[in-house]
Amino acid sequence: MSAPTAHCAADAAGNIVFELAGGSGAPGAASELVLRRRGGRTPADEVRLPLTGRRAVLDHGTPLAEGRWDIVHVAERGDREGRPVRPGARDVRALVDRVPGDGPVTVRVPYPTADSRLAVRCWVRSPHAEAGTIHLADGAMTVRGVLYGAEPGHGAAAEARCGTGTRESGTAPRTHRVPLTGGAGGGFSFTLPYAALAGRPVTARQLWDLWLLPAPGASAVRLARILDDVWDRGNVYVYPAHRADGWLAAPCYSGDNNLRVRLDPVD
Repeated sequence: MSAPTAHCAADAAGNIVFELAGGSGAPGAASELVLRRRGGRTPADEVRLPLTGRRAVLDHGTPLAEGRWDIVHVAERGDREGRPVRPGARDVRALVDRVPGDGPVTVRVPYPTADSRLAVRCWVRSPHAEAGTIHLADGAMTVRGVLYGAEPGHGAAAEARCGTGTRESGTAPRTHRVPLTGGAGGGFSFTLPYAALAGRPVTARQLWDLWLLPAPGASAVRLARILDDVWDRGNVYVYPAHRADGWLAAPCYSGDNNLRVRLDPVD
């Protein structure tokens, strides 16, 4: 039996509507769309959506843990495997420039996988630091954004971390802090000089993850850009590199849309 195609539309509230098209065989009365979190091993890592005709709705109130959720079509309840769903038209315009409401910042973006299947990328963050504009000048990056679920207070800082949860950095854990300036409505900005990160010879690629510390002693908040329709910024947002004596530095995003600084050695 051929795999069906699903067209989908997402709204700003976090709902996603799926419409099946094509595929051999019509959906039966017990037909479902099943979302399975990649790498998950618990019952909470599977969510079943009943199909009414060829339509299924992922309601914003349905809990999804952060991660990547693959979608399969199950023709009858009790079928544990199902068939992968091919991506059709995706209307995700409502996700662009979204302003989250109260509570955890939850983002769900349907996307096509590299092997032409339909999946949903989900983020759940509380608090959340949303990166905005990045200005590059004089060997430094200035980042502006909005902090949701917390307010920058006296002594707030931005922190760059290298080698902490970043296996590819290949270095011992290091950190560097710069002051964080707060503004109205959770707005913030900070300037990070690249030279402060390259305080020792750069002999291999270094990836510095960026965090905000809203106040001394407060839990760190990961800096990312997730409030739009881009599910993987890693190869999409490319910034000019700053060249210094023996190294190059540039902002970059991870495959999970977390903001980083990348340092590479040069001859």
